[in-house]
Amino acid sequence: MSTPTSSRTSTWVGIALGIVILGLLAAFSIALPEASGDEDTKDAVIELSLPDTLPGGYTASDDAQAFAGGQLAAQADDIAKQEGANQTYGNKVLPDVLGTSAATRTYVANGTDAVFVQVFQSTGGAFAPNSIPDPANTGGQAATEMKAVGDGACILSYGQAQAEGQAAPVAFSQCQVTSGELTVQIGSSQVTADDLVAVADDLLTDLTKDQDQ
Repeated sequence: MSTPTSSRTSTWVGIALGIVILGLLAAFSIALPEASGDEDTKDAVIELSLPDTLPGGYTASDDAQAFAGGQLAAQADDIAKQEGANQTYGNKVLPDVLGTSAATRTYVANGTDAVFVQVFQSTGGAFAPNSIPDPANTGGQAATEMKAVGDGACILSYGQAQAEGQAAPVAFSQCQVTSGELTVQIGSSQVTADDLVAVADDLLTDLTKDQDQ
């Protein structure tokens, strides 16, 4: 039987693994204004930042309150400190490397359900996994699928089926949603693609309002 400490550790390891997966996907997932050669787009810089909370009960992981009352509560301060450092670093690296305004932040619901978010000053559109296998060649379900979900485009990565004849569960979902000049990429191993797209829609609405003020 797992001890509470090992359970907490394994949970946060799972969250960290999700960050790694998200980083690998993001590496090839989006084409930004710099690549288009559109000088007007590059000059009209939009200052971007992500809020402390997202609709649906998501609190930024750099706030210890995100873990209050959950199995990671005893580690909340340490986790929040590390996540704050990660956010600061990511918010420096993304604009420097991509050449456009961008921000990143991780959120948590229910104490452990991690959601990874980036917002870019970009019209999006270039978003795909390394390959899109034909399900006909993989017994009916490929390990990776790309599909439209609401207003977004999503990459679904599947795990192993629990029993023969059962559908494999989604191990990680990453979705891209665009509105005007802004694109949100959002991913999670615990939250469904439909819910991720809904959160991205609400976030884009709020960010657009902020730009209009």
